[in-house]
Amino acid sequence: MIEQSISAYLNQLQSKEGMPGGGSATAIIGAMSSALGHMISDIQKDKKNFKEYKNDLERITKETKKIRTRFEALSEEDAVAFEPVSKAYKLPKETDEQIRNRQEAIESGLKGATQPPLEMMKETLKLIDLYKELRRIDIKGSIVNDIAVGVLFAKTTLQSAYLNVLVNTDFIKNEQIKIELEGLGNAYLVQGETKADQIYADTKYYLVHKKWPALD
Repeated sequence: MIEQSISAYLNQLQSKEGMPGGGSATAIIGAMSSALGHMISDIQKDKKNFKEYKNDLERITKETKKIRTRFEALSEEDAVAFEPVSKAYKLPKETDEQIRNRQEAIESGLKGATQPPLEMMKETLKLIDLYKELRRIDIKGSIVNDIAVGVLFAKTTLQSAYLNVLVNTDFIKNEQIKIELEGLGNAYLVQGETKADQIYADTKYYLVHKKWPALD
């Protein structure tokens, strides 16, 4: 899917076949957020008035590129992650042993299906931290709008990935595994939402007042 045109991907996404779906689309939004972060830092890194931040901006440019690449891969990984679950549900369930083996395969498949969205959440936390760095640099002009849009995309990625965790854990019967996976996702969510909301509030303040609010 990585090499497809946007139009071709959207044709697949809207198909009733259901692959790719919401999880894969979530990763694409994350990749778009990463690309915006890359663009912002790449534009600023060679400006004279950002000379003192040049090394930081070059690092942000490299890191956002790496995160984008990871999101592109996760879009494909998520699209196929549910296949083992689908196969497990088709296993025979005539005997007690077959029922037990089938349930174990389902549980294993569901646990595996939560890994791409959890990985998306981890990558998004990195990305939000990079946007936090960009916010703390005194960037001016209309490009601040790109920071706002980028961090909104990142927050959407975080929230959507969390839902994709929950939709899989909902069918896990092992309570310990279920609680562990949901707890991890929730921790990522709370941490990232708080930071993203603050960055967005600051960028909106700048766009309205043409100046940044004071940093804490």
